[in-house]
Amino acid sequence: MAANRAELVWARVNSVCASAPFDFIQAPSPFSFSQTPTGLIDRAFRIEMEEAGVIGGLSYTEDRTDLVHIWVARALASAPQDTYRSLLTDATSLTAAVVRDGAELGGDYDVPDDGRGKTLEHDRTNEFALLRLTLPVNYEAAL
Repeated sequence: MAANRAELVWARVNSVCASAPFDFIQAPSPFSFSQTPTGLIDRAFRIEMEEAGVIGGLSYTEDRTDLVHIWVARALASAPQDTYRSLLTDATSLTAAVVRDGAELGGDYDVPDDGRGKTLEHDRTNEFALLRLTLPVNYEAAL
């Protein structure tokens, strides 16, 4: 693993979400979808990083495992079953893309199997459903 920082890992994952084949649209706020206009909520995404812990290190570096939470919103429209299926596809496709980016495309991070997870949720007050994809990332950080 090459020297990295959480911000660089966040930027790599952000790039995966915003580029082809996903072409998701980044939400205006990194903390919620509340500022996203209703007409633009479909395929909106946001990313949060959570420090999970140091797993080792030497000489002003540390090996870290942090959690990346990728949130994707999909408009329900008149087909909630199709929206649910789309979110499930998004989860598996995003997982594969982030794993590949880290391992093969210069991301310089690993995505271990342990700690991965996804939840799908819908609040009846909103016209959209949410995917929350959690991926652990291992990377080396300079101190």
